[in-house]
Amino acid sequence: MQFCIDPASCPLIEDVEDLDRYRPGGYHPLKIGDDLNDGRYRLVDKLGYGGSSTIWLARDLQMARYVAVKVIIADASVDAPEAILLSSLARSPSRPGSETIPSIIEQFWAVGPNGKHKCIVTPSARMSLFDAKEASKFGLFRPKVAQSIIAQLIREVDFLHSEHIVHGDLHLGNILVHFPKVIDHFPTSELYKEFGEPKSEAVICVDGKPLSTGVPTNVYVPGWFGARSDELALGEEKIILSDFGESFNPHKTRRFSSNTLPLLQPPEARFSDKPLSFASDIWTLACTIWEIFGQRPLFEAFYPTADRVTAEQVEVLGILPPEWWQKWNGRLEWFDEQGELDPKSEASRGHDRIRMTWDKRFGYCIQEPRAEAGLRDRLRGREKSFRDDASIDANVPAERKSDSTAGIELRMDERMGRTGS
Repeated sequence: MQFCIDPASCPLIEDVEDLDRYRPGGYHPLKIGDDLNDGRYRLVDKLGYGGSSTIWLARDLQMARYVAVKVIIADASVDAPEAILLSSLARSPSRPGSETIPSIIEQFWAVGPNGKHKCIVTPSARMSLFDAKEASKFGLFRPKVAQSIIAQLIREVDFLHSEHIVHGDLHLGNILVHFPKVIDHFPTSELYKEFGEPKSEAVICVDGKPLSTGVPTNVYVPGWFGARSDELALGEEKIILSDFGESFNPHKTRRFSSNTLPLLQPPEARFSDKPLSFASDIWTLACTIWEIFGQRPLFEAFYPTADRVTAEQVEVLGILPPEWWQKWNGRLEWFDEQGELDPKSEASRGHDRIRMTWDKRFGYCIQEPRAEAGLRDRLRGREKSFRDDASIDANVPAERKSDSTAGIELRMDERMGRTGS
Protein backbone atom coordinates (compact mmCIF):
# COMPACT_ATOMS: atom_id res chain seq x y z
CA MET A 1 0.00 0.00 0.00
CA GLN A 2 1.18 3.51 -0.75
CA PHE A 3 0.32 6.89 0.69
CA CYS A 4 0.22 10.31 -0.91
CA ILE A 5 0.91 13.65 0.67
CA ASP A 6 -1.79 15.77 -0.94
CA PRO A 7 -4.38 16.11 1.88
CA ALA A 8 -7.11 17.11 -0.57
CA SER A 9 -6.62 13.97 -2.67
CA CYS A 10 -5.86 11.36 -0.03
CA PRO A 11 -8.26 9.30 2.10
CA LEU A 12 -7.77 9.39 5.86
CA ILE A 13 -4.66 7.41 6.76
CA GLU A 14 -4.99 5.57 10.03
CA ASP A 15 -2.22 4.91 12.53
CA VAL A 16 0.32 7.38 11.15
CA GLU A 17 0.92 11.06 11.76
CA ASP A 18 -0.47 13.78 9.49
CA LEU A 19 1.84 13.63 6.47
CA ASP A 20 1.00 17.19 5.52
CA ARG A 21 2.93 18.31 8.62
CA TYR A 22 6.23 17.14 7.15
CA ARG A 23 7.11 20.68 6.16
CA PRO A 24 9.26 23.52 7.57
CA GLY A 25 8.40 23.89 11.25
CA GLY A 26 6.79 20.45 11.37
CA TYR A 27 7.87 16.86 11.94
CA HIS A 28 11.44 15.65 11.64
CA PRO A 29 11.70 12.93 8.94
CA LEU A 30 13.19 9.80 10.49
CA LYS A 31 13.54 6.13 9.64
CA ILE A 32 14.29 2.92 11.49
CA GLY A 33 18.05 2.52 11.87
CA ASP A 34 18.75 6.25 12.18
CA ASP A 35 21.24 7.21 14.89
CA LEU A 36 20.59 10.29 17.01
CA ASN A 37 22.72 12.37 19.37
CA ASP A 38 26.13 11.49 17.94
CA GLY A 39 25.23 7.84 17.52
CA ARG A 40 24.06 7.13 21.07
CA TYR A 41 20.42 6.30 20.23
CA ARG A 42 19.48 3.99 17.36
CA LEU A 43 15.84 3.95 16.30
CA VAL A 44 14.43 0.40 16.30
CA ASP A 45 10.66 0.98 16.07
CA LYS A 46 7.95 3.58 16.42
CA LEU A 47 5.97 3.89 19.65
CA GLY A 48 3.46 6.55 18.66
CA TYR A 49 2.81 10.09 17.53
CA GLY A 50 0.84 13.19 18.39
CA GLY A 51 0.05 16.55 16.91
CA SER A 52 3.39 17.95 18.02
CA SER A 53 5.77 14.98 18.07
CA THR A 54 6.68 11.48 17.02
CA ILE A 55 7.84 8.96 19.64
CA TRP A 56 10.37 6.24 18.87
CA LEU A 57 11.71 3.17 20.60
CA ALA A 58 15.49 3.44 20.51
CA ARG A 59 18.42 1.39 21.68
CA ASP A 60 20.73 3.33 23.99
CA LEU A 61 24.03 2.00 22.68
CA GLN A 62 25.99 3.42 25.61
CA MET A 63 23.86 1.93 28.39
CA ALA A 64 22.57 -1.19 26.58
CA ARG A 65 18.90 -0.45 27.24
CA TYR A 66 15.77 0.59 25.39
CA VAL A 67 14.46 4.13 25.75
CA ALA A 68 11.74 6.33 24.29
CA VAL A 69 12.81 9.33 22.19
CA LYS A 70 10.19 12.02 21.69
CA VAL A 71 11.04 14.22 18.70
CA ILE A 72 9.10 17.49 18.84
CA ILE A 73 8.05 19.47 15.77
CA ALA A 74 10.35 22.40 15.07
CA ASP A 75 7.72 25.08 15.71
CA ALA A 76 7.09 23.75 19.24
CA SER A 77 10.72 23.03 20.13
CA VAL A 78 11.83 26.46 21.30
CA ASP A 79 9.73 26.59 24.45
CA ALA A 80 8.95 22.86 24.93
CA PRO A 81 6.95 23.49 28.14
CA GLU A 82 6.53 19.77 28.79
CA ALA A 83 10.31 19.28 29.05
CA ILE A 84 10.59 22.31 31.34
CA LEU A 85 7.83 20.96 33.59
CA LEU A 86 9.29 17.44 33.80
CA SER A 87 12.74 18.84 34.59
CA SER A 88 11.21 20.94 37.36
CA LEU A 89 9.32 17.97 38.82
CA ALA A 90 12.52 15.90 38.75
CA ARG A 91 14.10 18.43 41.12
CA SER A 92 11.23 18.10 43.61
CA PRO A 93 11.75 16.08 46.80
CA SER A 94 10.94 12.41 46.29
CA ARG A 95 7.46 11.58 47.58
CA PRO A 96 4.88 8.86 46.90
CA GLY A 97 3.67 9.35 43.35
CA SER A 98 6.85 10.96 42.05
CA GLU A 99 8.11 7.58 40.82
CA THR A 100 5.40 7.48 38.14
CA ILE A 101 6.38 10.82 36.59
CA PRO A 102 8.56 10.29 33.48
CA SER A 103 12.21 10.92 34.28
CA ILE A 104 14.17 12.74 31.59
CA ILE A 105 17.31 10.77 30.77
CA GLU A 106 18.62 13.36 28.36
CA GLN A 107 17.61 16.22 26.06
CA PHE A 108 19.32 17.07 22.80
CA TRP A 109 18.68 18.77 19.46
CA ALA A 110 18.30 17.20 16.03
CA VAL A 111 18.63 19.39 12.94
CA GLY A 112 16.87 18.44 9.73
CA PRO A 113 15.24 19.84 6.59
CA ASN A 114 12.19 21.02 8.54
CA GLY A 115 14.10 22.84 11.26
CA LYS A 116 15.64 22.27 14.65
CA HIS A 117 13.88 19.71 16.85
CA LYS A 118 14.12 19.17 20.58
CA CYS A 119 14.42 15.48 21.49
CA ILE A 120 13.49 14.18 24.94
CA VAL A 121 14.73 10.77 26.10
CA THR A 122 12.73 8.95 28.79
CA PRO A 123 12.32 5.34 29.95
CA SER A 124 10.30 3.39 27.40
CA ALA A 125 6.74 2.16 27.89
CA ARG A 126 5.16 -0.82 26.21
CA MET A 127 1.54 0.31 25.85
CA SER A 128 -1.19 2.54 27.21
CA LEU A 129 -4.02 1.27 29.40
CA PHE A 130 -6.38 2.10 26.55
CA ASP A 131 -4.43 -0.13 24.15
CA ALA A 132 -4.32 -2.96 26.70
CA LYS A 133 -8.11 -2.87 27.10
CA GLU A 134 -8.67 -2.61 23.35
CA ALA A 135 -6.57 -5.75 22.79
CA SER A 136 -8.60 -7.79 25.27
CA LYS A 137 -11.84 -9.63 24.56
CA PHE A 138 -13.51 -8.31 27.71
CA GLY A 139 -11.52 -5.08 28.17
CA LEU A 140 -10.93 -5.76 31.86
CA PHE A 141 -7.98 -5.83 34.24
CA ARG A 142 -7.70 -8.40 37.00
CA PRO A 143 -9.05 -6.90 40.25
CA LYS A 144 -5.71 -6.69 42.06
CA VAL A 145 -3.98 -5.31 38.97
CA ALA A 146 -6.72 -2.67 38.64
CA GLN A 147 -6.36 -1.85 42.33
CA SER A 148 -2.61 -1.37 41.98
CA ILE A 149 -2.97 0.84 38.89
CA ILE A 150 -5.61 2.97 40.62
CA ALA A 151 -3.49 3.38 43.75
CA GLN A 152 -0.47 4.45 41.67
CA LEU A 153 -2.58 6.91 39.70
CA ILE A 154 -4.09 8.49 42.82
CA ARG A 155 -0.65 8.92 44.38
CA GLU A 156 0.67 10.42 41.14
CA VAL A 157 -2.10 13.00 40.87
CA ASP A 158 -1.69 13.81 44.56
CA PHE A 159 2.02 14.40 43.94
CA LEU A 160 1.32 16.69 40.98
CA HIS A 161 -1.20 18.70 42.99
CA SER A 162 1.24 19.02 45.87
CA GLU A 163 3.60 20.60 43.31
CA HIS A 164 0.80 22.98 42.24
CA ILE A 165 0.34 21.28 38.86
CA VAL A 166 -2.96 20.32 37.21
CA HIS A 167 -2.31 17.56 34.67
CA GLY A 168 -5.25 18.64 32.53
CA ASP A 169 -5.52 15.54 30.32
CA LEU A 170 -5.99 12.41 32.43
CA HIS A 171 -7.30 9.47 30.42
CA LEU A 172 -6.37 5.85 29.68
CA GLY A 173 -4.40 6.78 26.57
CA ASN A 174 -2.00 8.88 28.67
CA ILE A 175 -1.36 6.21 31.30
CA LEU A 176 1.45 3.95 30.11
CA VAL A 177 2.77 0.62 31.35
CA HIS A 178 6.52 0.09 31.78
CA PHE A 179 8.43 -2.43 29.73
CA PRO A 180 9.64 -5.31 31.93
CA LYS A 181 13.33 -4.84 32.78
CA VAL A 182 14.23 -8.09 31.03
CA ILE A 183 13.59 -6.41 27.68
CA ASP A 184 16.87 -4.49 27.98
CA HIS A 185 18.75 -7.78 27.59
CA PHE A 186 17.13 -8.43 24.21
CA PRO A 187 19.24 -7.52 21.17
CA THR A 188 17.19 -5.84 18.46
CA SER A 189 16.91 -9.11 16.52
CA GLU A 190 15.34 -10.80 19.56
CA LEU A 191 13.01 -7.85 20.06
CA TYR A 192 11.78 -8.23 16.49
CA LYS A 193 11.44 -11.99 16.92
CA GLU A 194 9.29 -11.45 20.01
CA PHE A 195 7.14 -8.56 18.80
CA GLY A 196 7.51 -8.44 15.03
CA GLU A 197 9.41 -6.26 12.56
CA PRO A 198 8.58 -2.55 12.14
CA LYS A 199 5.77 -1.92 9.65
CA SER A 200 6.41 0.77 7.07
CA GLU A 201 4.44 2.22 4.18
CA ALA A 202 5.82 4.07 1.15
CA VAL A 203 5.01 7.75 0.67
CA ILE A 204 4.36 9.01 -2.86
CA CYS A 205 3.14 12.22 -4.45
CA VAL A 206 -0.15 11.91 -6.29
CA ASP A 207 1.25 13.87 -9.22
CA GLY A 208 4.24 11.56 -9.49
CA LYS A 209 6.75 14.28 -8.66
CA PRO A 210 9.68 13.63 -6.30
CA LEU A 211 9.07 14.12 -2.57
CA SER A 212 10.27 17.35 -1.01
CA THR A 213 13.34 17.12 1.15
CA GLY A 214 11.39 17.34 4.39
CA VAL A 215 9.09 14.41 3.61
CA PRO A 216 10.15 10.84 4.54
CA THR A 217 10.12 8.15 1.88
CA ASN A 218 8.39 5.81 4.34
CA VAL A 219 6.13 6.23 7.36
CA TYR A 220 5.81 3.73 10.20
CA VAL A 221 2.81 2.32 11.99
CA PRO A 222 3.44 2.19 15.77
CA GLY A 223 4.61 -1.25 16.89
CA TRP A 224 2.69 -3.39 19.37
CA PHE A 225 4.72 -4.35 22.44
CA GLY A 226 1.85 -4.74 24.85
CA ALA A 227 -0.31 -7.35 26.47
CA ARG A 228 -4.06 -7.77 26.75
CA SER A 229 -5.46 -6.17 29.88
CA ASP A 230 -6.62 -9.51 31.31
CA GLU A 231 -3.12 -10.98 30.77
CA LEU A 232 -1.33 -8.27 32.75
CA ALA A 233 -0.10 -9.88 35.96
CA LEU A 234 0.49 -8.29 39.33
CA GLY A 235 4.05 -6.96 39.27
CA GLU A 236 3.82 -6.03 35.57
CA GLU A 237 1.47 -3.08 36.05
CA LYS A 238 3.87 -0.26 36.96
CA ILE A 239 2.63 2.87 35.25
CA ILE A 240 3.97 6.16 33.90
CA LEU A 241 1.74 9.20 33.44
CA SER A 242 2.49 10.82 30.09
CA ASP A 243 1.59 13.84 27.96
CA PHE A 244 1.90 16.96 30.09
CA GLY A 245 1.11 19.23 27.17
CA GLU A 246 -2.10 20.46 28.86
CA SER A 247 -0.59 20.78 32.35
CA PHE A 248 -0.57 24.12 34.14
CA ASN A 249 -0.12 25.82 37.50
CA PRO A 250 -3.53 27.35 38.35
CA HIS A 251 -1.84 29.86 40.68
CA LYS A 252 0.04 31.29 37.68
CA THR A 253 -2.16 30.49 34.68
CA ARG A 254 -5.89 31.21 34.38
CA ARG A 255 -7.52 28.61 32.17
CA PHE A 256 -11.25 28.46 31.49
CA SER A 257 -11.53 25.58 29.01
CA SER A 258 -10.57 21.92 29.05
CA ASN A 259 -8.81 20.25 26.12
CA THR A 260 -9.04 16.68 27.38
CA LEU A 261 -11.34 14.13 25.69
CA PRO A 262 -14.85 15.62 25.33
CA LEU A 263 -16.55 12.92 27.42
CA LEU A 264 -14.13 13.54 30.29
CA GLN A 265 -14.42 17.31 30.42
CA PRO A 266 -15.84 18.50 33.77
CA PRO A 267 -19.05 20.55 33.71
CA GLU A 268 -17.33 23.59 35.24
CA ALA A 269 -15.20 23.84 32.07
CA ARG A 270 -18.40 24.65 30.21
CA PHE A 271 -20.52 26.52 32.73
CA SER A 272 -18.38 28.10 35.43
CA ASP A 273 -17.09 31.67 35.23
CA LYS A 274 -14.15 30.73 37.44
CA PRO A 275 -10.83 29.37 36.10
CA LEU A 276 -10.16 25.66 36.23
CA SER A 277 -8.18 24.33 39.14
CA PHE A 278 -7.22 21.03 40.77
CA ALA A 279 -10.88 19.97 41.01
CA SER A 280 -10.95 19.49 37.23
CA ASP A 281 -8.30 16.77 37.61
CA ILE A 282 -10.37 15.13 40.36
CA TRP A 283 -13.29 14.82 37.95
CA THR A 284 -11.21 13.21 35.19
CA LEU A 285 -9.40 11.04 37.74
CA ALA A 286 -12.71 9.68 39.02
CA CYS A 287 -13.89 8.96 35.45
CA THR A 288 -10.59 7.21 34.74
CA ILE A 289 -10.81 5.11 37.91
CA TRP A 290 -14.25 3.92 36.80
CA GLU A 291 -12.87 2.91 33.40
CA ILE A 292 -9.84 1.12 34.87
CA PHE A 293 -12.04 -1.11 36.99
CA GLY A 294 -14.88 -1.41 34.51
CA GLN A 295 -15.28 -2.49 30.94
CA ARG A 296 -16.89 0.67 29.62
CA PRO A 297 -16.50 4.38 30.45
CA LEU A 298 -18.96 6.13 32.73
CA PHE A 299 -20.09 8.57 30.02
CA GLU A 300 -20.60 7.43 26.42
CA ALA A 301 -21.74 9.06 23.20
CA PHE A 302 -21.15 8.13 19.58
CA TYR A 303 -20.76 11.79 18.64
CA PRO A 304 -19.90 13.70 21.84
CA THR A 305 -21.14 17.21 21.21
CA ALA A 306 -21.03 19.58 24.17
CA ASP A 307 -24.79 19.14 24.72
CA ARG A 308 -24.59 15.36 24.45
CA VAL A 309 -21.79 15.26 27.04
CA THR A 310 -23.76 17.45 29.46
CA ALA A 311 -26.83 15.27 28.92
CA GLU A 312 -24.79 12.19 29.84
CA GLN A 313 -23.54 13.89 33.00
CA VAL A 314 -27.05 14.90 34.08
CA GLU A 315 -28.54 11.51 33.24
CA VAL A 316 -25.98 9.74 35.40
CA LEU A 317 -25.43 12.20 38.23
CA GLY A 318 -28.52 14.36 38.37
CA ILE A 319 -29.44 17.95 37.67
CA LEU A 320 -26.68 20.57 37.51
CA PRO A 321 -26.39 23.33 40.13
CA PRO A 322 -29.07 26.00 39.46
CA GLU A 323 -26.62 28.58 38.11
CA TRP A 324 -25.24 26.05 35.61
CA TRP A 325 -28.61 24.49 34.77
CA GLN A 326 -30.01 27.82 33.62
CA LYS A 327 -26.94 28.46 31.45
CA TRP A 328 -27.51 25.23 29.53
CA ASN A 329 -29.69 26.26 26.60
CA GLY A 330 -30.08 22.69 25.36
CA ARG A 331 -31.44 21.21 28.59
CA LEU A 332 -35.06 20.88 27.43
CA GLU A 333 -34.00 18.76 24.46
CA TRP A 334 -33.41 15.92 26.93
CA PHE A 335 -34.94 16.81 30.29
CA ASP A 336 -37.75 18.72 31.94
CA GLU A 337 -36.94 21.64 34.24
CA GLN A 338 -36.60 19.28 37.22
CA GLY A 339 -33.84 17.34 35.47
CA GLU A 340 -36.00 14.30 34.75
CA LEU A 341 -35.55 12.57 31.40
CA ASP A 342 -38.28 13.79 29.07
CA PRO A 343 -39.89 10.76 27.33
CA LYS A 344 -41.31 13.03 24.61
CA SER A 345 -37.91 14.39 23.69
CA GLU A 346 -36.42 13.22 20.39
CA ALA A 347 -32.95 13.25 21.96
CA SER A 348 -33.92 10.92 24.82
CA ARG A 349 -35.70 8.23 22.76
CA GLY A 350 -32.51 6.30 22.13
CA HIS A 351 -32.66 5.13 25.75
CA ASP A 352 -36.16 3.62 25.30
CA ARG A 353 -37.26 6.14 27.94
CA ILE A 354 -35.13 4.39 30.57
CA ARG A 355 -32.74 6.59 32.50
CA MET A 356 -29.28 5.04 32.65
CA THR A 357 -28.46 6.07 36.20
CA TRP A 358 -25.19 5.59 38.08
CA ASP A 359 -26.47 2.33 39.62
CA LYS A 360 -27.60 0.93 36.27
CA ARG A 361 -24.27 1.80 34.67
CA PHE A 362 -22.41 0.29 37.61
CA GLY A 363 -24.02 -3.04 36.78
CA TYR A 364 -23.74 -2.62 33.01
CA CYS A 365 -20.15 -1.36 32.91
CA ILE A 366 -18.54 -3.11 35.88
CA GLN A 367 -20.47 -5.94 37.56
CA GLU A 368 -21.97 -7.76 34.59
CA PRO A 369 -18.83 -7.76 32.38
CA ARG A 370 -16.70 -8.96 35.31
CA ALA A 371 -19.11 -11.80 36.01
CA GLU A 372 -19.14 -12.78 32.33
CA ALA A 373 -15.33 -12.71 32.19
CA GLY A 374 -15.03 -14.84 35.32
CA LEU A 375 -13.47 -11.96 37.22
CA ARG A 376 -16.04 -11.96 40.01
CA ASP A 377 -15.46 -9.62 42.90
CA ARG A 378 -17.19 -8.34 45.99
CA LEU A 379 -18.25 -4.95 44.65
CA ARG A 380 -21.91 -5.99 44.41
CA GLY A 381 -24.03 -3.81 46.64
CA ARG A 382 -21.28 -1.22 47.00
CA GLU A 383 -22.44 1.18 44.32
CA LYS A 384 -22.87 4.01 46.84
CA SER A 385 -19.42 3.42 48.38
CA PHE A 386 -17.83 3.39 44.93
CA ARG A 387 -19.60 6.64 44.07
CA ASP A 388 -18.72 8.30 47.37
CA ASP A 389 -15.08 7.33 47.08
CA ALA A 390 -14.90 8.47 43.46
CA SER A 391 -16.21 11.87 44.60
CA ILE A 392 -17.77 12.71 41.25
CA ASP A 393 -20.93 14.78 41.43
CA ALA A 394 -22.29 17.16 38.83
CA ASN A 395 -24.36 18.84 41.55
CA VAL A 396 -21.27 20.17 43.31
CA PRO A 397 -19.87 23.39 41.84
CA ALA A 398 -16.12 23.38 41.29
CA GLU A 399 -15.45 25.80 44.13
CA ARG A 400 -16.95 23.34 46.63
CA LYS A 401 -15.23 20.25 45.25
CA SER A 402 -12.14 18.92 46.95
CA ASP A 403 -8.91 20.15 45.40
CA SER A 404 -7.17 17.12 46.82
CA THR A 405 -7.15 13.44 45.99
CA ALA A 406 -8.31 12.99 49.58
CA GLY A 407 -11.72 13.36 47.93
CA ILE A 408 -11.11 10.00 46.29
CA GLU A 409 -9.15 8.26 49.02
CA LEU A 410 -7.42 4.91 48.91
CA ARG A 411 -10.44 3.22 50.52
CA MET A 412 -11.75 2.47 47.06
CA ASP A 413 -8.75 0.65 45.68
CA GLU A 414 -8.12 -1.05 49.02
CA ARG A 415 -11.67 -2.38 48.86
CA MET A 416 -11.14 -3.51 45.28
CA GLY A 417 -7.86 -5.12 46.24
CA ARG A 418 -9.63 -7.56 48.56
CA THR A 419 -11.69 -8.94 45.71
CA GLY A 420 -9.31 -11.62 44.54
CA SER A 421 -6.87 -11.97 41.67
